[in-house]
Amino acid sequence: MKKWISALLALVLTAGLCAGCAESEPPSGIYYDITGLDPKETVMEVDGNTIPAEQYLYWVAYNCSSLEYNLGMYNSLYGTYGELFDENGALDWNAAFQGEVTLGQYAKSQAEEAVRFYANIENMAQAQGVALTEADRAAMDETVAEVVEQLGSEEAFQNNLDQMGISRETYDRISSTTYLFDHLVDLVLDESSELFLPLESYGQYAAYADHILLATKDLTTYTDLDEEAVSAKRAKAEELLTQLQNAEDVQALFQELADANSEDTGRAANPDGYVFGKGEMVEAFEDAAFSLQPGEISGIVESDYGYHIILRKDLAQKLEQDTEKRRELAEEHLNSILRGRSEVVYSDKISSLDAGTFYVAYSAAAAAMEAANAPAEGENGTDGADPSTPDAAGDGEQPVTPGSTGGTAE
Repeated sequence: MKKWISALLALVLTAGLCAGCAESEPPSGIYYDITGLDPKETVMEVDGNTIPAEQYLYWVAYNCSSLEYNLGMYNSLYGTYGELFDENGALDWNAAFQGEVTLGQYAKSQAEEAVRFYANIENMAQAQGVALTEADRAAMDETVAEVVEQLGSEEAFQNNLDQMGISRETYDRISSTTYLFDHLVDLVLDESSELFLPLESYGQYAAYADHILLATKDLTTYTDLDEEAVSAKRAKAEELLTQLQNAEDVQALFQELADANSEDTGRAANPDGYVFGKGEMVEAFEDAAFSLQPGEISGIVESDYGYHIILRKDLAQKLEQDTEKRRELAEEHLNSILRGRSEVVYSDKISSLDAGTFYVAYSAAAAAMEAANAPAEGENGTDGADPSTPDAAGDGEQPVTPGSTGGTAE
Protein backbone atom coordinates (compact mmCIF):
# COMPACT_ATOMS: atom_id res chain seq x y z
CA MET A 1 0.00 0.00 0.00
CA LYS A 2 2.91 2.31 0.59
CA LYS A 3 3.64 1.98 -3.11
CA TRP A 4 0.45 3.66 -4.20
CA ILE A 5 0.79 6.28 -1.49
CA SER A 6 4.20 7.10 -2.98
CA ALA A 7 2.69 7.02 -6.48
CA LEU A 8 0.13 9.60 -5.47
CA LEU A 9 2.79 11.84 -3.98
CA ALA A 10 4.84 11.58 -7.17
CA LEU A 11 1.79 12.52 -9.23
CA VAL A 12 0.98 15.53 -7.08
CA LEU A 13 4.56 16.75 -7.17
CA THR A 14 5.02 16.41 -10.90
CA ALA A 15 1.52 17.37 -11.93
CA GLY A 16 1.21 20.33 -9.60
CA LEU A 17 -0.96 21.75 -6.89
CA CYS A 18 -3.52 24.52 -6.45
CA ALA A 19 -2.93 27.93 -4.91
CA GLY A 20 -4.49 28.48 -1.51
CA CYS A 21 -6.77 31.44 -1.17
CA ALA A 22 -7.40 33.72 1.75
CA GLU A 23 -10.48 32.86 3.77
CA SER A 24 -12.10 36.17 2.88
CA GLU A 25 -11.89 35.58 -0.84
CA PRO A 26 -14.94 34.21 -2.67
CA PRO A 27 -14.77 30.57 -3.85
CA SER A 28 -12.90 30.05 -7.10
CA GLY A 29 -10.76 27.58 -9.00
CA ILE A 30 -11.11 24.97 -11.71
CA TYR A 31 -13.33 22.68 -9.63
CA TYR A 32 -15.58 25.53 -8.50
CA ASP A 33 -16.05 26.64 -12.10
CA ILE A 34 -17.22 23.14 -13.05
CA THR A 35 -19.29 22.11 -10.03
CA GLY A 36 -20.15 25.31 -8.18
CA LEU A 37 -18.86 23.71 -4.98
CA ASP A 38 -16.84 25.89 -2.63
CA PRO A 39 -13.40 24.20 -2.54
CA LYS A 40 -13.33 24.49 1.26
CA GLU A 41 -16.82 23.14 1.84
CA THR A 42 -17.00 19.81 3.68
CA VAL A 43 -18.50 17.17 1.40
CA MET A 44 -17.50 13.97 3.22
CA GLU A 45 -16.68 12.90 6.76
CA VAL A 46 -14.81 9.76 7.78
CA ASP A 47 -15.31 8.99 11.47
CA GLY A 48 -15.73 12.72 11.96
CA ASN A 49 -12.68 13.65 9.88
CA THR A 50 -13.86 16.34 7.45
CA ILE A 51 -12.94 16.30 3.75
CA PRO A 52 -13.15 19.51 1.69
CA ALA A 53 -14.60 19.53 -1.82
CA GLU A 54 -11.25 20.20 -3.49
CA GLN A 55 -9.68 17.10 -1.93
CA TYR A 56 -12.67 14.95 -2.86
CA LEU A 57 -12.76 16.26 -6.44
CA TYR A 58 -9.01 15.85 -6.81
CA TRP A 59 -9.42 12.15 -6.12
CA VAL A 60 -12.27 11.86 -8.62
CA ALA A 61 -10.12 13.54 -11.29
CA TYR A 62 -7.12 11.41 -10.30
CA ASN A 63 -8.99 8.12 -10.59
CA CYS A 64 -10.66 9.06 -13.86
CA SER A 65 -7.28 10.10 -15.28
CA SER A 66 -5.64 6.86 -14.14
CA LEU A 67 -8.44 4.77 -15.59
CA GLU A 68 -8.25 6.68 -18.85
CA TYR A 69 -4.54 6.03 -19.12
CA ASN A 70 -4.58 2.39 -18.02
CA LEU A 71 -7.59 1.35 -20.09
CA GLY A 72 -6.22 3.20 -23.11
CA MET A 73 -2.88 1.45 -22.73
CA TYR A 74 -4.40 -2.01 -22.47
CA ASN A 75 -6.69 -1.32 -25.39
CA SER A 76 -3.80 -0.09 -27.52
CA LEU A 77 -1.38 -2.87 -26.61
CA TYR A 78 -3.69 -5.86 -26.25
CA GLY A 79 -6.98 -4.88 -27.85
CA THR A 80 -8.87 -5.31 -24.59
CA TYR A 81 -11.59 -3.08 -23.12
CA GLY A 82 -12.68 -1.99 -26.59
CA GLU A 83 -16.31 -1.92 -25.44
CA LEU A 84 -15.48 0.98 -23.12
CA PHE A 85 -14.50 3.35 -25.94
CA ASP A 86 -16.77 5.24 -28.34
CA GLU A 87 -16.28 5.66 -32.08
CA ASN A 88 -14.02 8.65 -31.50
CA GLY A 89 -11.70 6.69 -29.21
CA ALA A 90 -12.87 8.44 -26.04
CA LEU A 91 -13.87 6.53 -22.91
CA ASP A 92 -17.59 6.05 -22.52
CA TRP A 93 -18.05 6.76 -18.82
CA ASN A 94 -21.58 5.33 -18.99
CA ALA A 95 -20.36 1.96 -20.27
CA ALA A 96 -20.90 -1.05 -17.99
CA PHE A 97 -17.77 -1.95 -16.05
CA GLN A 98 -17.18 -4.69 -13.50
CA GLY A 99 -20.71 -5.95 -13.29
CA GLU A 100 -23.66 -3.61 -13.08
CA VAL A 101 -21.85 -0.34 -12.36
CA THR A 102 -20.76 2.13 -15.01
CA LEU A 103 -17.16 3.17 -15.53
CA GLY A 104 -17.96 6.56 -14.03
CA GLN A 105 -19.55 5.01 -10.96
CA TYR A 106 -16.51 2.79 -10.54
CA ALA A 107 -14.15 5.78 -10.71
CA LYS A 108 -16.23 7.64 -8.14
CA SER A 109 -16.28 4.68 -5.76
CA GLN A 110 -12.50 4.31 -6.08
CA ALA A 111 -12.06 8.02 -5.34
CA GLU A 112 -14.19 7.72 -2.22
CA GLU A 113 -12.22 4.67 -1.13
CA ALA A 114 -8.98 6.64 -1.50
CA VAL A 115 -10.40 9.54 0.51
CA ARG A 116 -11.51 7.11 3.21
CA PHE A 117 -8.13 5.39 3.30
CA TYR A 118 -6.22 8.65 3.70
CA ALA A 119 -8.63 9.88 6.36
CA ASN A 120 -8.17 6.59 8.24
CA ILE A 121 -4.41 7.17 8.28
CA GLU A 122 -4.99 10.57 9.85
CA ASN A 123 -7.50 9.16 12.33
CA MET A 124 -5.26 6.30 13.39
CA ALA A 125 -2.25 8.60 13.71
CA GLN A 126 -4.22 10.89 15.99
CA ALA A 127 -5.44 7.96 18.08
CA GLN A 128 -1.89 6.62 18.43
CA GLY A 129 -0.33 9.99 19.21
CA VAL A 130 1.61 10.01 15.96
CA ALA A 131 2.49 13.38 14.43
CA LEU A 132 4.86 14.80 11.84
CA THR A 133 8.41 15.26 13.07
CA GLU A 134 10.65 18.21 12.32
CA ALA A 135 12.53 15.94 9.94
CA ASP A 136 9.28 15.12 8.13
CA ARG A 137 8.42 18.79 7.73
CA ALA A 138 11.92 19.56 6.50
CA ALA A 139 11.68 16.76 3.94
CA MET A 140 8.31 18.08 2.73
CA ASP A 141 9.75 21.61 2.38
CA GLU A 142 12.74 20.25 0.50
CA THR A 143 10.50 18.37 -1.90
CA VAL A 144 8.48 21.50 -2.65
CA ALA A 145 11.69 23.45 -3.26
CA GLU A 146 12.81 20.75 -5.70
CA VAL A 147 9.51 20.99 -7.56
CA VAL A 148 9.82 24.76 -7.88
CA GLU A 149 13.34 24.31 -9.21
CA GLN A 150 12.19 21.61 -11.62
CA LEU A 151 9.39 23.80 -12.97
CA GLY A 152 11.75 26.71 -13.36
CA SER A 153 9.91 29.49 -11.58
CA GLU A 154 7.37 30.37 -8.94
CA GLU A 155 5.01 31.43 -11.73
CA ALA A 156 5.17 27.99 -13.37
CA PHE A 157 4.62 26.42 -9.97
CA GLN A 158 1.58 28.63 -9.44
CA ASN A 159 0.19 27.68 -12.85
CA ASN A 160 0.45 24.02 -11.96
CA LEU A 161 -1.23 24.68 -8.63
CA ASP A 162 -4.20 26.22 -10.36
CA GLN A 163 -4.42 23.48 -12.97
CA MET A 164 -4.56 20.61 -10.48
CA GLY A 165 -7.25 22.27 -8.37
CA ILE A 166 -5.95 21.61 -4.84
CA SER A 167 -4.57 24.18 -2.43
CA ARG A 168 -1.18 24.08 -0.79
CA GLU A 169 -2.98 23.20 2.42
CA THR A 170 -4.57 20.16 0.82
CA TYR A 171 -1.29 19.20 -0.82
CA ASP A 172 0.47 19.27 2.54
CA ARG A 173 -2.33 17.25 4.05
CA ILE A 174 -2.11 14.53 1.40
CA SER A 175 1.68 14.34 1.34
CA SER A 176 1.91 14.28 5.13
CA THR A 177 0.02 10.99 5.25
CA THR A 178 3.00 9.30 3.63
CA TYR A 179 5.07 10.16 6.69
CA LEU A 180 2.25 9.32 9.11
CA PHE A 181 1.87 5.93 7.43
CA ASP A 182 5.58 5.22 7.90
CA HIS A 183 5.37 6.10 11.59
CA LEU A 184 2.36 3.80 12.01
CA VAL A 185 4.34 0.98 10.40
CA ASP A 186 7.02 1.64 13.02
CA LEU A 187 4.37 0.96 15.67
CA VAL A 188 3.39 -2.33 14.01
CA LEU A 189 7.04 -3.34 14.50
CA ASP A 190 7.26 -1.97 18.07
CA GLU A 191 6.62 -4.54 20.79
CA SER A 192 5.43 -1.85 23.18
CA SER A 193 2.69 -0.62 20.81
CA GLU A 194 -0.90 -1.86 20.72
CA LEU A 195 -0.46 -2.09 16.93
CA PHE A 196 2.41 -4.57 17.30
CA LEU A 197 2.15 -7.69 15.13
CA PRO A 198 4.02 -10.70 16.58
CA LEU A 199 6.29 -12.62 14.24
CA GLU A 200 4.11 -15.71 14.38
CA SER A 201 1.17 -13.72 12.97
CA TYR A 202 2.82 -12.74 9.70
CA GLY A 203 1.80 -16.08 8.21
CA GLN A 204 -1.64 -14.66 7.46
CA TYR A 205 0.00 -12.53 4.77
CA ALA A 206 2.81 -14.66 3.39
CA ALA A 207 4.50 -18.05 3.22
CA TYR A 208 8.18 -18.95 3.10
CA ALA A 209 9.06 -21.90 0.90
CA ASP A 210 11.83 -23.40 -1.18
CA HIS A 211 11.36 -25.75 -4.10
CA ILE A 212 13.06 -28.05 -6.51
CA LEU A 213 11.82 -27.38 -10.04
CA LEU A 214 12.28 -29.80 -12.89
CA ALA A 215 11.08 -27.81 -15.87
CA THR A 216 8.88 -29.35 -18.54
CA LYS A 217 9.44 -26.44 -20.89
CA ASP A 218 12.40 -24.49 -22.14
CA LEU A 219 12.59 -21.62 -19.65
CA THR A 220 14.22 -19.38 -22.24
CA THR A 221 11.68 -19.81 -25.05
CA TYR A 222 8.83 -21.23 -22.91
CA THR A 223 8.19 -23.94 -25.49
CA ASP A 224 7.11 -27.35 -24.17
CA LEU A 225 9.62 -30.19 -24.06
CA ASP A 226 8.87 -33.40 -25.93
CA GLU A 227 7.11 -36.30 -24.20
CA GLU A 228 10.30 -38.26 -23.65
CA ALA A 229 11.98 -35.35 -21.90
CA VAL A 230 8.89 -34.70 -19.77
CA SER A 231 8.77 -38.36 -18.72
CA ALA A 232 12.44 -38.20 -17.72
CA LYS A 233 11.76 -35.13 -15.61
CA ARG A 234 8.88 -36.87 -13.86
CA ALA A 235 11.02 -39.89 -13.10
CA LYS A 236 13.77 -37.71 -11.67
CA ALA A 237 11.25 -35.82 -9.52
CA GLU A 238 9.99 -39.12 -8.09
CA GLU A 239 13.54 -40.21 -7.36
CA LEU A 240 14.34 -36.99 -5.51
CA LEU A 241 11.09 -37.15 -3.56
CA THR A 242 11.89 -40.70 -2.43
CA GLN A 243 15.28 -39.57 -1.14
CA LEU A 244 13.65 -36.75 0.81
CA GLN A 245 10.96 -38.99 2.29
CA ASN A 246 13.64 -41.34 3.61
CA ALA A 247 15.98 -38.64 4.89
CA GLU A 248 16.80 -38.16 8.58
CA ASP A 249 17.46 -34.44 8.08
CA VAL A 250 14.95 -33.40 5.41
CA GLN A 251 15.85 -29.73 5.36
CA ALA A 252 19.59 -30.31 4.98
CA LEU A 253 19.08 -32.81 2.18
CA PHE A 254 16.50 -30.57 0.50
CA GLN A 255 19.00 -27.72 0.35
CA GLU A 256 21.61 -30.05 -1.15
CA LEU A 257 19.25 -31.53 -3.74
CA ALA A 258 17.78 -28.16 -4.67
CA ASP A 259 21.22 -26.63 -5.21
CA ALA A 260 22.23 -29.55 -7.40
CA ASN A 261 19.02 -30.18 -9.33
CA SER A 262 16.56 -27.29 -9.31
CA GLU A 263 16.12 -25.61 -12.68
CA ASP A 264 14.50 -22.48 -11.23
CA THR A 265 16.19 -19.56 -13.03
CA GLY A 266 15.67 -17.38 -9.95
CA ARG A 267 17.52 -19.66 -7.58
CA ALA A 268 20.80 -17.78 -7.78
CA ALA A 269 19.07 -14.70 -6.39
CA ASN A 270 16.94 -16.71 -3.94
CA PRO A 271 19.12 -19.62 -2.78
CA ASP A 272 17.04 -20.23 0.34
CA GLY A 273 13.59 -19.91 -1.21
CA TYR A 274 10.89 -17.26 -1.49
CA VAL A 275 8.66 -15.22 0.80
CA PHE A 276 5.41 -14.62 -1.08
CA GLY A 277 1.81 -13.62 -0.55
CA LYS A 278 -1.42 -14.83 -2.10
CA GLY A 279 -1.54 -14.26 -5.84
CA GLU A 280 2.21 -13.90 -6.30
CA MET A 281 3.00 -17.45 -7.46
CA VAL A 282 1.37 -19.82 -9.92
CA GLU A 283 -1.77 -21.27 -8.38
CA ALA A 284 -0.67 -24.92 -8.08
CA PHE A 285 2.59 -23.95 -6.36
CA GLU A 286 0.92 -21.44 -4.06
CA ASP A 287 -1.91 -23.75 -2.98
CA ALA A 288 0.51 -26.55 -2.18
CA ALA A 289 2.91 -24.28 -0.26
CA PHE A 290 0.19 -22.72 1.90
CA SER A 291 -1.24 -26.16 2.71
CA LEU A 292 2.03 -27.30 4.31
CA GLN A 293 3.30 -26.74 7.83
CA PRO A 294 6.85 -25.42 8.37
CA GLY A 295 9.29 -28.28 7.88
CA GLU A 296 6.92 -30.33 5.69
CA ILE A 297 7.57 -31.25 2.07
CA SER A 298 4.96 -31.66 -0.63
CA GLY A 299 4.47 -34.46 -3.05
CA ILE A 300 5.15 -33.77 -6.71
CA VAL A 301 3.25 -30.63 -7.69
CA GLU A 302 2.67 -30.02 -11.37
CA SER A 303 2.38 -26.49 -12.76
CA ASP A 304 2.74 -24.91 -16.18
CA TYR A 305 6.48 -24.69 -15.51
CA GLY A 306 7.06 -28.28 -14.61
CA TYR A 307 7.32 -30.52 -11.54
CA HIS A 308 7.91 -28.99 -8.13
CA ILE A 309 8.84 -30.48 -4.78
CA ILE A 310 8.16 -27.82 -2.14
CA LEU A 311 9.56 -27.36 1.35
CA ARG A 312 7.60 -25.01 3.62
CA LYS A 313 10.03 -23.09 5.82
CA ASP A 314 9.76 -21.06 9.03
CA LEU A 315 8.59 -17.55 8.08
CA ALA A 316 9.11 -16.09 11.56
CA GLN A 317 12.72 -17.21 11.58
CA LYS A 318 13.24 -15.71 8.12
CA LEU A 319 11.72 -12.37 9.12
CA GLU A 320 13.98 -12.09 12.15
CA GLN A 321 16.84 -11.81 9.65
CA ASP A 322 15.09 -10.06 6.76
CA THR A 323 13.92 -6.79 8.28
CA GLU A 324 13.06 -5.29 4.90
CA LYS A 325 10.61 -8.09 4.10
CA ARG A 326 9.18 -7.89 7.62
CA ARG A 327 8.49 -4.18 7.17
CA GLU A 328 6.87 -4.84 3.80
CA LEU A 329 4.49 -7.32 5.41
CA ALA A 330 3.91 -4.94 8.32
CA GLU A 331 2.77 -2.38 5.75
CA GLU A 332 0.37 -4.94 4.31
CA HIS A 333 -1.01 -5.61 7.79
CA LEU A 334 -1.48 -1.90 8.45
CA ASN A 335 -3.16 -1.51 5.09
CA SER A 336 -5.65 -4.25 5.96
CA ILE A 337 -6.55 -2.37 9.15
CA LEU A 338 -6.87 0.96 7.37
CA ARG A 339 -9.24 -0.58 4.86
CA GLY A 340 -11.53 -1.64 7.67
CA ARG A 341 -14.94 -0.21 8.38
CA SER A 342 -15.44 3.51 8.92
CA GLU A 343 -18.48 5.64 9.53
CA VAL A 344 -18.73 7.74 6.38
CA VAL A 345 -21.14 10.65 5.89
CA TYR A 346 -21.62 12.18 2.44
CA SER A 347 -22.95 15.62 1.57
CA ASP A 348 -26.03 15.66 -0.64
CA LYS A 349 -24.07 17.98 -2.93
CA ILE A 350 -21.84 15.13 -4.16
CA SER A 351 -24.41 12.34 -4.18
CA SER A 352 -25.55 13.35 -7.65
CA LEU A 353 -22.06 14.09 -9.01
CA ASP A 354 -21.48 12.21 -12.27
CA ALA A 355 -17.75 11.42 -12.31
CA GLY A 356 -17.54 10.99 -16.08
CA THR A 357 -19.28 14.28 -16.87
CA PHE A 358 -17.14 16.05 -14.28
CA TYR A 359 -13.91 14.59 -15.64
CA VAL A 360 -14.67 15.45 -19.26
CA ALA A 361 -15.31 19.05 -18.21
CA TYR A 362 -12.21 19.09 -16.02
CA SER A 363 -9.99 17.70 -18.81
CA ALA A 364 -11.16 20.39 -21.22
CA ALA A 365 -10.67 23.17 -18.66
CA ALA A 366 -7.25 21.89 -17.63
CA ALA A 367 -6.13 21.57 -21.25
CA ALA A 368 -7.25 25.15 -21.94
CA MET A 369 -5.39 26.35 -18.86
CA GLU A 370 -2.29 24.43 -19.92
CA ALA A 371 -2.38 25.99 -23.38
CA ALA A 372 -2.82 29.46 -21.92
CA ASN A 373 0.13 28.97 -19.58
CA ALA A 374 2.44 27.34 -22.13
CA PRO A 375 5.67 29.29 -22.70
CA ALA A 376 6.18 31.00 -26.01
CA GLU A 377 8.17 29.14 -28.67
CA GLY A 378 11.83 29.03 -27.76
CA GLU A 379 11.36 29.66 -24.06
CA ASN A 380 12.86 27.07 -21.68
CA GLY A 381 14.74 25.67 -24.67
CA THR A 382 11.60 24.05 -26.06
CA ASP A 383 9.41 24.36 -29.10
CA GLY A 384 6.61 25.82 -27.02
CA ALA A 385 5.75 22.81 -24.87
CA ASP A 386 6.64 22.97 -21.20
CA PRO A 387 7.98 19.53 -20.23
CA SER A 388 6.89 20.09 -16.65
CA THR A 389 3.25 20.73 -17.52
CA PRO A 390 0.97 17.94 -16.29
CA ASP A 391 -0.79 15.67 -18.71
CA ALA A 392 -4.25 16.69 -17.55
CA ALA A 393 -6.01 14.77 -20.30
CA GLY A 394 -4.53 11.54 -19.00
CA ASP A 395 -2.90 10.39 -22.24
CA GLY A 396 0.61 10.45 -20.80
CA GLU A 397 2.03 8.12 -18.21
CA GLN A 398 0.15 7.97 -14.93
CA PRO A 399 0.78 5.98 -11.76
CA VAL A 400 -1.46 3.07 -10.94
CA THR A 401 -4.93 3.70 -9.62
CA PRO A 402 -4.99 3.64 -5.80
CA GLY A 403 -6.05 0.24 -4.61
CA SER A 404 -4.95 -1.58 -7.74
CA THR A 405 -2.13 -4.05 -7.89
CA GLY A 406 0.04 -2.99 -10.69
CA GLY A 407 -1.65 -0.79 -13.25
CA THR A 408 -4.38 -3.14 -14.39
CA ALA A 409 -7.86 -1.71 -14.43
CA GLU A 410 -9.90 -3.45 -11.77
